[in-house]
Amino acid sequence: MIDIKTLPLPQILQELSYEEILAQNLAEFKKILPDYEDLESDNIKMLLESFSYRELYLRASFNDLSKAFFLSTSTGNDLDNYAIFYAQTRLQGSKPYAEYEFSLSEVLNQDLLIPARLVLTDPTSKYTAILLTDVIITKGQTKVSGTLELQVFIKQSSVKTEVITTALPFLIAAKAQGEFQNGASIENDADFRTRILLSLADKSTAGSLESYKSYALKADERIQDISILNGGAGIVNVYYFSTLRDDVMQARIEKALNKEDVRPLTDNVIVKSCELVSFSIEAELKILENQETLQIVSNALASLKVGLENLKQIGTNISTSEINYFLKVPGVKEVIITKPTQDIVLDNTQIGVNDESNNIITYSII
Repeated sequence: MIDIKTLPLPQILQELSYEEILAQNLAEFKKILPDYEDLESDNIKMLLESFSYRELYLRASFNDLSKAFFLSTSTGNDLDNYAIFYAQTRLQGSKPYAEYEFSLSEVLNQDLLIPARLVLTDPTSKYTAILLTDVIITKGQTKVSGTLELQVFIKQSSVKTEVITTALPFLIAAKAQGEFQNGASIENDADFRTRILLSLADKSTAGSLESYKSYALKADERIQDISILNGGAGIVNVYYFSTLRDDVMQARIEKALNKEDVRPLTDNVIVKSCELVSFSIEAELKILENQETLQIVSNALASLKVGLENLKQIGTNISTSEINYFLKVPGVKEVIITKPTQDIVLDNTQIGVNDESNNIITYSII
């Protein structure tokens, strides 16, 4: 897939330079009045400067308008409208969920099935939650736990949906065991752009690497990366990564990839969480004297964090040379890395995750 970040800016975007604009306007004015002397105190010069600033502002406005017509530069509502050409809409987020306890008022002499899709609301009926899977209160027991999904795209919520609206043969009470958590807010522009590109591969059922990846990413906004591997005849291995990975996320991916209009009939899709390979960094920064040392160290740590975050993809190796590059910000003469001692080599089922709490970054003045 094309990496949008490597594309050059469209040529239609104009270079913005107040000095160049002013020089051009002065040149044009001197064509009309060849004897005009360019004096800072002159009223005409002040007018030309004012016109030049106005022209700079207009050019910047034209640039902003032009960006709306390119996938690599459009943002916000402009990107939403651009995506319509590809029949794509921004993911609104992921719905949070919570554990609920279901209880009977008395013991039964038979198992009682509480079906998936059971609907519960809060006392005002403003919020609705749905039971994700069947749960069974076994014979001789009065309680069982189940997972409810709040039908709102939000990171978390303290609302309690304990009112059962679906008719059941026995009187059952529901009680929240905690807040609704592990949701996600609306999809950001960068992730949306990636999905728009991937969507070109999912105009039919899955089958190709990119089509499987596209369908999987739609399953849960919290997913950060997907790896698709050929497991042999009819086997498709799907590995996913998220710092919020859990059983609910896996179930959502499995459901998305096993729909009849998505999965080819002959494919057997196996979904797994990728293996996390944790690593820490120990390094010494050699900093030139007579500089803002603490600010340089802070810049180096920020650069390291951003750089490693960009490398956090399934199957992407982490080299010591890249770590050196991230830490060698302006003011740092040399970086001496003592850990890791060699490149971290990963396969397509693994992802490198930096354990920041164990990083040791020191410095010395040279």
